[in-house]
Amino acid sequence: MIKPPCLHPGDTIGLVSPSSSLAGRIPHRLHKGIQTLEQLGFRVKLGAHTTSVTRYTAGSPEQRAEDINQFFADPNIHAVLSCIGGFHTNQILPFLDFSLIQKNPKAVIGYSDITVLLNALYTKCNLVSFYGPAVLTQFGDPFGLMSYTETWFQKALLSHTPLGEITPSPQWTDEVLDWFEQKDCVRPRIMQQNPGWKWLKKGNGEGRLLGGCVSSLLHLRGTEYMPDFASSILFWEISNNGKDLRVGESVQAVDSHLTDLALSNVFENIHGMIIGRPFGYSSQDVEMLEQIILAHTKKYSFPILFGVDIGHTDPIITLPLGIRARLDSEKNLFLILEEATTY
Repeated sequence: MIKPPCLHPGDTIGLVSPSSSLAGRIPHRLHKGIQTLEQLGFRVKLGAHTTSVTRYTAGSPEQRAEDINQFFADPNIHAVLSCIGGFHTNQILPFLDFSLIQKNPKAVIGYSDITVLLNALYTKCNLVSFYGPAVLTQFGDPFGLMSYTETWFQKALLSHTPLGEITPSPQWTDEVLDWFEQKDCVRPRIMQQNPGWKWLKKGNGEGRLLGGCVSSLLHLRGTEYMPDFASSILFWEISNNGKDLRVGESVQAVDSHLTDLALSNVFENIHGMIIGRPFGYSSQDVEMLEQIILAHTKKYSFPILFGVDIGHTDPIITLPLGIRARLDSEKNLFLILEEATTY
C-alpha cells in the first residue's frame, strides 16, 4: 500500500467537487467549512471548478477531474478534501491521471458518492484514502464541527500511529435542516443518545478496510476500478434516497444492492462486515434491514458489526480505506491495526 504523508498545521488542503454542484449553490456552508478548516490550522485552496454549476454537477467530467489532477501535481497542496458527494463521481474516472496521482501520494477525504473515487484510487494506485467528513456536510455546519468527528479526523490525518480502538459516539443525529432556506443557521440539529453498536453476527476477523456508500460502490461493479474484496473487512452504509433528503434509501433498495454484491461474489471471501448507522430510518426499518442483512449472509461465518458511526448520520469516524483492521465480538472491539500515513 502507498500511504500519504500525514497532515501538519499550516498545510494546504485543496477543496474539490467531484460530483455535485452544491458548493456553488450553498455558499454559506462552503464559507463556514473554509473557516472551520482554517481554525483547525490549515490553509485552503479551491479548485478552479469547485464552485461551478453545470446543472447538477460542478462542471464537466473533464473539469472536475482536472481539479483533482492539478492538486496532485501541485507540491504546495498536501491533501484533497471533497466538498460533498452527489451521483456522478463515476463520470470523472476516465479523466484522472492515475500515474500522476500514484507518484504524488496525498490524502483524499470524502464520503457518499466519493466512494467511487476512493475505491478507484485503491484499485489503480494502491493508495490509502479516507472515508470521512466533507466540507459542506460536516466542516460547514453553522454550529461547528462535532467534536467526535473532529477527534477522529485529526487522529486519522494528523498522526502517524494506528487509530487503534474505535469507539461509538455518545450522541448522534440524522436530522436534516433545509440549507437552501438557511434553516440550518437557526438552531443546532436535535441529537439522540447512542445506544452503541450491535453485533449481528459474532466472531472475529482481520483484513483491509474496503467499501463505502453501497449504492455508489455498485457504480464500479464490472469495471476496472472495482476492488478485489478477498480477505477484506467490507464496510458499507446507506445514502439518502435522492428525492427526499430527510430519509434514507428504502430497505427494498438496500436489499437489491446487497443482492448485487452477492451476485458479484463480494461476500465469498471477506473476513468481516461493518455497517454504518442507517440514515432516516424508523425503528421498524432498522429491524427489517437487520433481518435482510442476516438473510444475505446466512451461509457465511464472518462477524458483522452494525450501526457504526460512518456515513450519512453525524458525527462520523474517518476510516482509512486500505488499512488493516480487526473485529472481535467476544471483546467487543473494532480496531485499526496499522498507521494510515507516513511522516
